[in-house]
Amino acid sequence: MKSDVVITIGRQYGSGGRLIGKAVSEKLGIPFYDKELIDLAAKECGYSPEFIKANEQRSTFGFLSNLAAQGFSYSKDTLPPADTLFIAQCKVIQDIADKGACVIVGRCADYILRDRADALHVFIRSDLAPAIKRVTEDYGVPADQAETEIKRINKSRAAHCRRYTDRIWGACENYSMMLDSSLFGVDGCARVILAAVGEAFGQ
Repeated sequence: MKSDVVITIGRQYGSGGRLIGKAVSEKLGIPFYDKELIDLAAKECGYSPEFIKANEQRSTFGFLSNLAAQGFSYSKDTLPPADTLFIAQCKVIQDIADKGACVIVGRCADYILRDRADALHVFIRSDLAPAIKRVTEDYGVPADQAETEIKRINKSRAAHCRRYTDRIWGACENYSMMLDSSLFGVDGCARVILAAVGEAFGQ
């Protein structure tokens, strides 16, 4: 089935959000963007993909949502790297959405595309035990470090969101729907999202 909708997926670390987004994109036959955004942002701002991977959620600099809303005018020679990177990712995400239907994972896409009538914004959460199981089995995080790593990354994502959007990460008012992958599983969450697309956009 084809779709004209842009789907953004915010997710807790270890919730399977990326797998859910990938499953939805495959079912709908639309492009999927997660780590692919790193290479696109690198081209936009001139930093290496390796630098972006290391710095894309280090929110140690100023609040830029107003600047981002004013046409993304910036110079990478006058802004701190983290700010330059955020603005570049904003532009990349808007350009991708303007091209047509897609699934975009993370990177404050729900905020960046908040005014689009054709967007469905989803947040995926998980109980701790299933998240620990996923990060140890799928991501190779040592079992004795998994809980600490989950809390660290979630805290980093929340701080990044607050710094650049002035929103609370994971707050229900920021999303069209919220799903618990520890209850529904990856496939179940994907099916619910597909059903929501059908209900909301008549697909």
